[in-house]
Amino acid sequence: MSLDDFDDLLKVGEKYGEGKHEAAQNANQTSENSRFEEYTPDDSINPTLSDAGDSAFGTIVSGMEPIEITESGARITGYITSSRRSAVRLGTYVMVPYGNEDLFARVWKLQYMQEFEVDDATELHSRRMLKSNTTDEVDYKFLAYLDPICILYSKDGKLMRRMTDRLPRPNALILPVADKMKIQTGLNMPTEGIFLGHLSVGGELVYTHASPPTVAYYMRNDYSLGDPLIFRHMLVCGSTGTGKTFLTKNILRQFLNEDNRYVVRDEIGQGAKGRLPCLVVMDPQDEYSQFFEENTGLTSDDKFVFQSEAVEYGAYQDTRTFIAKVEGHPYSGKSRAIQTDFTIPFEMVKDNPWLIAAAELTQNQQIGIERLLDDYFSEPGTHTYRGFVEFVDDPMRRSEYVDGGKLHESSYDAIARKINNRSFSAVFDQPATPVTEILDEIFKAGRISVFPTEYVNNVRIRDLITLALMTITVDNKLSTSGDRAVKNTPVILVLDEAHRYLSNATSAHSRRIISKFADAARQGRKEALGLFLITQDPQDIDSTVLKQINTRVILNLSNDAAIKALNVPLSYEKRIPYLKKGQMIVHSPDNSDTVEITGLSTCVVKHA
Repeated sequence: MSLDDFDDLLKVGEKYGEGKHEAAQNANQTSENSRFEEYTPDDSINPTLSDAGDSAFGTIVSGMEPIEITESGARITGYITSSRRSAVRLGTYVMVPYGNEDLFARVWKLQYMQEFEVDDATELHSRRMLKSNTTDEVDYKFLAYLDPICILYSKDGKLMRRMTDRLPRPNALILPVADKMKIQTGLNMPTEGIFLGHLSVGGELVYTHASPPTVAYYMRNDYSLGDPLIFRHMLVCGSTGTGKTFLTKNILRQFLNEDNRYVVRDEIGQGAKGRLPCLVVMDPQDEYSQFFEENTGLTSDDKFVFQSEAVEYGAYQDTRTFIAKVEGHPYSGKSRAIQTDFTIPFEMVKDNPWLIAAAELTQNQQIGIERLLDDYFSEPGTHTYRGFVEFVDDPMRRSEYVDGGKLHESSYDAIARKINNRSFSAVFDQPATPVTEILDEIFKAGRISVFPTEYVNNVRIRDLITLALMTITVDNKLSTSGDRAVKNTPVILVLDEAHRYLSNATSAHSRRIISKFADAARQGRKEALGLFLITQDPQDIDSTVLKQINTRVILNLSNDAAIKALNVPLSYEKRIPYLKKGQMIVHSPDNSDTVEITGLSTCVVKHA
């Protein structure tokens, strides 16, 4: 058969198909009119249902599959009318009325099925569609499969939720959720606390009939159900360029409200009003000192929305920048906040020998350097880094250790070479105030203390500074004899590039660091210490620390290992690689169900 003959056949087929389709529709219409009478719903059960029908997505059906619920799952299928199909997406939240209660659910599966018995997998049909796609929605069934989340009901005038323990009636309406309180209750979301963003589905904000119409997502921040969640720690993760710093600034600013106060351990049960937190920020990019500056691009509309949803915004004047004095690396950053220089005293190494014990030390060398440090600090007088180098380089000292069998000569010589390091000499004991003497300035209630390290181009020095400051915070918080300025102040320790410092332990050096911070994570809620970690490689953070993090805010990630490490529900795990800038998944079991939210489109402080 030639192509021209095939086209002629196609035209005949189209004409015949159109006539047959029209005849079938007329026959079906006659049959429908004769078999069914007009249905009038019983409004006495719920008078609002007749009005709700105009906005309903569709109805619950039992003809495709049985309506079923078990202890392990459910099968609830809804038919979506042709006029409402474009409004239903995967993850859409819906409500099915029972009468005096409501089933709150989300759409987990969408499906098209043919309405009439016809084979559209034919060359004839395909050629016809290629010429003019005239598919009619009513020719297909559009089915939405519902995942029940809970049942909403009223008790003593208060909206409550419980597990799904009953089925909706066949033909019950499937309604959009337009009541903000029902959404918040259905997803177990707090109605106040630390603002993170707005509830969304597939990147589209969820709107209600309230004013403002968006649904704000808050992180619980009071003592009504236990300790505030920041003291059970928080993680913000996402690939480079996804807006981690932008988002982090918006979140951290929310903690600095005059009414936001936390109780430290010594004040528990004493009726104390609590204290403002201190934010201690390890800043590798010199960006967080911008808390001190206004975002001049905020509009009056932005401010109206912020005020209506209790979002803190604006410059925070009690922001300080603390600059580690490093030989050959002057600070030339962009901070406009008050700046204070400090140095790391070698005295800190007495209780933290791993500060100068490089990761490549062997076990014998590790033991040897700790023994040398113990002997050095047991001598009277001032203890400095240069003094320790001279102590180890002393030939008499070497002879005492080697000839006395305390340490093998190869280990001793290796230690002498490794501690005599230009990086150490550039950091320890510089001409500035020792950081241990200004703890009351750093750990002051209601202050943001920023420690930039971008001006240091030596990675080893940057890591040494950051680890020293992390150690000061954790040691003083966990020790019963810790500095009172630190002990008596609620502290949020913000650690950018957290994977660099809390990575999986592969040496004695790193295992000691991880052990210290695992203890900090476990005891943080008792000591009013919250870890706020920021990373692009969550899979590299040691599992003992990661397990202690209750709230995980997840931006776009494309690394499968990183996504798996976060342990979020599978339905949300699959969305992570497709999140756009500003979209995030929040997984916080003690705060709410796992949800998708969209952050603010503007920064509440300066961000450049």
